[in-house]
Amino acid sequence: MLIKYLYIVLVVFFILSPFIFILYRSFTYRTYWGIEFVGLKFYSEIPSAYWRALVNSLIVGLLVSLIDFTIAFPAAFILARYEFKYKRILTALLVAPMFTPDVVAGVGLATIYIRYYKLYGSFVGTLLGLASTSYPMMLLPLFASLRTLDPIYEDVARTLGAKPYQVVTRVVLPLIGPGIFSGFVLTFVWCLNNYLLPLFITGGAIDLLAVKLYSDIRWWGLLGRVAAEASILQIFTFIVVLLYLKSIGERYKGGFAL
Repeated sequence: MLIKYLYIVLVVFFILSPFIFILYRSFTYRTYWGIEFVGLKFYSEIPSAYWRALVNSLIVGLLVSLIDFTIAFPAAFILARYEFKYKRILTALLVAPMFTPDVVAGVGLATIYIRYYKLYGSFVGTLLGLASTSYPMMLLPLFASLRTLDPIYEDVARTLGAKPYQVVTRVVLPLIGPGIFSGFVLTFVWCLNNYLLPLFITGGAIDLLAVKLYSDIRWWGLLGRVAAEASILQIFTFIVVLLYLKSIGERYKGGFAL
C-alpha cells in the first residue's frame, strides 16, 4: 500500500515539477545573500496588456470550441452511424491535423492566408486557423460517445413521432454530454495554451496570452514578473479542468443532461 502511494506521489511530482518551479520563482527573488520571499510583489507588477491578452484568449478559445463543435458533430455522427467505402481513410484525414506539427500548420496557413484568402493577421483568420488544427480534439470525443450510444434510443424517439432535429437535440446531445464537454475542455485548453500556431497567423491583429508570454520569456527570461504571468496561465488551466471534473463532469457522468 505504501509503495502504491509513493509511486503516485512521485508521478504527480514528476508531472508538476516544471509548474512547481515556476510558481516558486514567482514568489522569490535571488539576492546576494540568498533567496528572498517577496510574496505577491511580482504579481502586482503584471501589466494591463497581459490581462487584455487573457480576455482575448478566453474569447478566442470559446469561439473556436463552438466552431469545432458545429463542424465536428455532423462528421462524428456520420462516422459513428454509417458504414461506407473508404471510411477509414476519411477518418484518418479528419484527424490528421492532430499529428501535424504546429510549425508546419502555421507556415501553411500563413502562406495561403497571405496569397489567397487575405486572412493573415485577422481575427477571423485566427479563429479559422485554430479551429482547423484543434478540430480532431472535438471530433474524437464526440465520435467515441456516439459509438457507445445505443441507436435504439433514436429509433424509439422516431417511433414516438420525434422529428429528426428533435431526435438530435432532445435525445442524442443530452446522452453524449460527457463527449461534448470533454471536446470543449480539450479544445479550449489547447487554444488557451498554444503559442506557436497563433504566432504564425495572428500578426498584430490580436494579442493572445500564450503568444505574449512567449514574447516576454524570449526578451526578459524567467524574471519574477514573467514567472508570475506563466503561473497565472497554468493556474487558470488547472481551474478550468477542475471545474469541469467537479461540476460538469459530475452532472454528466451518467450521460444525461438532467
